[in-house]
Amino acid sequence: MAACQPEHPAQLSLGTLATLYGTWLQEPEASRADTLTYRPNTYRFRYRPGGRPGFRLGPDGRFVRYDLAPGGGLQAQEGTWTETSTGRLLVHLPTTEPAEPDYELELLRYRGGVLQLRRLAERPAVEVIRTP
Repeated sequence: MAACQPEHPAQLSLGTLATLYGTWLQEPEASRADTLTYRPNTYRFRYRPGGRPGFRLGPDGRFVRYDLAPGGGLQAQEGTWTETSTGRLLVHLPTTEPAEPDYELELLRYRGGVLQLRRLAERPAVEVIRTP
């Protein structure tokens, strides 16, 4: 799995977000301000009561977001992902309530099994270059 290799380029070229296929869990201990840090679910995390939020990026545009569920554990929301013309990840979660089912994730860094993303506050991009 590409996410578990020791060295990766800091930037992925346009059209290569598919190399991030897999399940990524958040590492809040390493996240700062608007930078969210994730590691593959195969990483040996320290125990965290209630679990760790994250997401699964799959082929054919499949996306699953894992949020902390009330009372502990994780709650999955299924959706889709596409890559925008700027190389960002556009996520669509049709079951999100009350609204705001679409958001963009900007890839900041990807190296040594560590993925750093920023969730963008502005309106998602309209132009999509491909559907995996």
